[in-house]
Amino acid sequence: MVTFHEFGHFITARRFGIKVEEFFVGFGPRVFSRRRGETEFGLRAILLGGYVKIAGMNPFQEITKEEWPRTFGAKPPWQRAIVLVAGSFTHLILAIVVFTFLFGVVGIRDPSQPLTTVSLVSPELDGKRGPADVGGLRPGDKIVAIGGKPVGSWDEVRDSIRSAAGVETRFDVERDGQREALQITPIEVEVPIDPENPDPAETERVGQIGVAPEFTVNRDGPIAALGKGVKTTGEAIVGSILGAKEIFSPDAIAGVFNALQGEGERTISGDEPIGLVGGARLAGQAGAAGATESLIMFLGGFIVFVGVINLAPLPPLDGGHLVVLGLEKLLRRKIDARKVIPVAAVVLGFFLFLAVALTYLDVARPLVDPFQ
Repeated sequence: MVTFHEFGHFITARRFGIKVEEFFVGFGPRVFSRRRGETEFGLRAILLGGYVKIAGMNPFQEITKEEWPRTFGAKPPWQRAIVLVAGSFTHLILAIVVFTFLFGVVGIRDPSQPLTTVSLVSPELDGKRGPADVGGLRPGDKIVAIGGKPVGSWDEVRDSIRSAAGVETRFDVERDGQREALQITPIEVEVPIDPENPDPAETERVGQIGVAPEFTVNRDGPIAALGKGVKTTGEAIVGSILGAKEIFSPDAIAGVFNALQGEGERTISGDEPIGLVGGARLAGQAGAAGATESLIMFLGGFIVFVGVINLAPLPPLDGGHLVVLGLEKLLRRKIDARKVIPVAAVVLGFFLFLAVALTYLDVARPLVDPFQ
């Protein structure tokens, strides 16, 4: 994502004849580099971003009279605006590709399908016929109640089965439009309390019958998938704008401080603060749980959000540079970019605080796995 973002700046700057001196992925010590033409391409040790060094964008860079025509500041405002916006524009292209891949290749679970439909009845458990098979449960059956208690989600089905180990239990199912009652006795098995970090000393005994949820996946053709990809990207842009506004609100900052003072795991809510570590953990949990749809939606949403944040009207973000361009157009004179540096320092300080605080929370108070 970072590489494509910087490539957007690079290719448009080159298109308008602006000199690009460096194109690096990462920061810190140089790992390797190679010069091609007038640009040095390379990799730096700290892979937390990247940059292109465009001639004239650094207000402290000394520019000779001969070099001036090929600098950023020498170009018309509309060309400079395109160079600035091009980075975030690549995020939209990437997001459309990701979402189109989701709708056309991976597919979306049929939302009309009951969440308690059985997709697999294991023929054997521990070398014997599984309780579901013995009890007469069949693929495609919809479980509507267990032990006389209605169930409306797979979590409820799983929890009811786990708590009924060794107990003959009534399962009410719908099959071919008819309702049937089955008697099934879950067998007792020993499983790790924490599946992600199994510890032989930390286990629990739960019931199992040998079933898994069934999901019908719908896949669109190329044109329909592309259309949905564009639409979903648009929706993600709106959601990201609203989310970006929340980041800078007093309530959001107060929420981070409150979370820092709390203890134990955090639950996921609409406004729960989360950093890169927590986001990576959520992505890993989605992948481990087979929630591919959620994983790709998360990835696409993250790509769009970063692109939108880059256009926030705050220096040193791309949006901050756009504000300066707008002011120059309005005032009809150049603005000394050095005067903006104190504001940029405050913005960077805020982002640094947010990054450190959320990283600490992600490590010390991780979010509860929503996919368990």
